[in-house]
Amino acid sequence: MSWIDDGQVLRRRALRLTRGDREAAEDLLSATLIKAVSHVERNGTDVREPRAFLLFAMKNEHISRLRKETSERQVRDFGTDIYQDHQAGLADRQPDQENLLRHQDALRGVLAVVNALTPEFKRIFRLRFCEECSYREIAGKMAISEPLARKRVQHLREHLRAALMDERGHATPRNGMSQAVQ
Repeated sequence: MSWIDDGQVLRRRALRLTRGDREAAEDLLSATLIKAVSHVERNGTDVREPRAFLLFAMKNEHISRLRKETSERQVRDFGTDIYQDHQAGLADRQPDQENLLRHQDALRGVLAVVNALTPEFKRIFRLRFCEECSYREIAGKMAISEPLARKRVQHLREHLRAALMDERGHATPRNGMSQAVQ
């Protein structure tokens, strides 16, 4: 099988398929010839029309490359700079000073509200939010029913939310769960 006679036709087709990119066209032509020759040698195929065979093989090689390129684009973004993303990710992990102070103030507010709770609600707070116990486990440890445990956690959440909002001047607490009220 001699492709030399059809070399110009194959190059023009490769250029057309690669939209004028000479390097990509040469790559496509080389890959097509290697695969075509290996196919003929492996299978002992008798090629009657070498031009048609090579053009068909080139089209198939081009389609395979497009599919591979499309699947790679779905997996990764070629336009991103991996070093820039890595550095930006590291920089983003450090909160700015203003947010850090805001979070510290919020944490102080939560601690003040929790410290003002009755011993029973402190225990519910510890079981639910620190130990991450289920309602069934809370009910078992406090010797109450599971629906009552749910209700008490719900009341605790409402109280915490209202107390924190009151600290910021948005609302006032609805129920008296703090020691000062009881």
